[in-house]
Amino acid sequence: MLGRKVLVLIVWTSLLVVLVSCGNREHKESIILTINFPSEKLFFEMYGYDFEEKYPHINVKVIEKDTPLDFKEFFPDVLFFDQIHTYKKLINDGELLNLEKIISDAKYPISELTPIVTDSLKSEKDQLFGLSPSFISYAIYYNKDIFAEYDVSFPKNQMTWIEVLDLAKQFPNKNSDGEALYGFKSNYYKDIAFSMILRAGQTEGLTFIDPSTLKVNFNSPEWNVIFNNVIDAFREGAIYSKEYDPNGEVEPAPILTGKTAMEIQSYSTAYNFESYSNFIGGDKIDWDIVTVPVSTRDRNKSDFYEIQEIYSISSRTEHKEDSWKLIDFITKNRAENQEEKQLLGLPAQIDLIKSVNEHDISPLFFLEPANNNNDPYEFVDYNVINAFKELGQSLIEEAINNSNNNIEDLIKRIEIEGQKVIDSLK
Repeated sequence: MLGRKVLVLIVWTSLLVVLVSCGNREHKESIILTINFPSEKLFFEMYGYDFEEKYPHINVKVIEKDTPLDFKEFFPDVLFFDQIHTYKKLINDGELLNLEKIISDAKYPISELTPIVTDSLKSEKDQLFGLSPSFISYAIYYNKDIFAEYDVSFPKNQMTWIEVLDLAKQFPNKNSDGEALYGFKSNYYKDIAFSMILRAGQTEGLTFIDPSTLKVNFNSPEWNVIFNNVIDAFREGAIYSKEYDPNGEVEPAPILTGKTAMEIQSYSTAYNFESYSNFIGGDKIDWDIVTVPVSTRDRNKSDFYEIQEIYSISSRTEHKEDSWKLIDFITKNRAENQEEKQLLGLPAQIDLIKSVNEHDISPLFFLEPANNNNDPYEFVDYNVINAFKELGQSLIEEAINNSNNNIEDLIKRIEIEGQKVIDSLK
């Protein structure tokens, strides 16, 4: 009898040891995972609370920095970027972990992400060092009633800048009530005419300033064509030219008040068109969208995409596996909370994008991303570009108001006088 009791005790003791041993193996040591992000509060509302609930052994510490460039000796485990050129600089500096093997080992569904994101984030060697749950996109929104009233053909997808301007010039300068009417409004609010010229050139793959020498050069037939067409459209009153006044009254977008037939706006306008119209007390607008202007060289690509939410793993981290858990969670969690995160952009998983009130919004994402990156703001100081734009705008306005001005002479003046402004800021 005693032997049986001893045997039972031994069995229970052995079982207890096994259970304790298993419990110890399952217990994970708590760690602190660091990440830079502009706002700790916003990060936890979007991702942090849900992530820590899923992984209770990981405590996320947010360091409120917009860019990893603010760090010198210390780097967070996970790095947040809101600009691609900063992300690619740190790739070249060797500060980011190559994610290719991690993505493969984790069987991450990379094929579900749009090439707008994956192609844009690839390094020169065609490898990924970061992922994004979203992207920003733009489209040309248009008022179908205005087009019908003046018997003008609707805009089409994959129009060039020149084609958009030609379409805008088909509208009268005043509507039937005698109020100002414009064919087109850009997404610029300051130095509008010159900004449109530079943007049209950017779409065509043209540059106007050498980032290394800061020398200005518009000497090409393509630039001449762009200058002529944009200035001509402004002379005819086809383009909305009122600049934003920070001290004035807040005015709704002209497309919402029937003042313009077409307007470039971001993806968010599609989701808020009806609510915007109702808010300002205007009539319901019969609207639709087409793609942004494209290059004459390749109408299948767009250079209007932006990625403002990139996550990478620091090559210095001691928590590679847990850092990947956070990136994996952020990029997949987007699908579960799509409506809440709409302000951050369209989801990289474009299968999640649905029509809006029966409007097809595929023009926001069906174009491939252009592989040319010639946005001057990514390579030249903002103050330099803005000062150059201000000078250029003043000379462009002179030309708009004086039809006798020779465009070639105007371009030379902008080069000479603009160079002086830039040189003074070196």
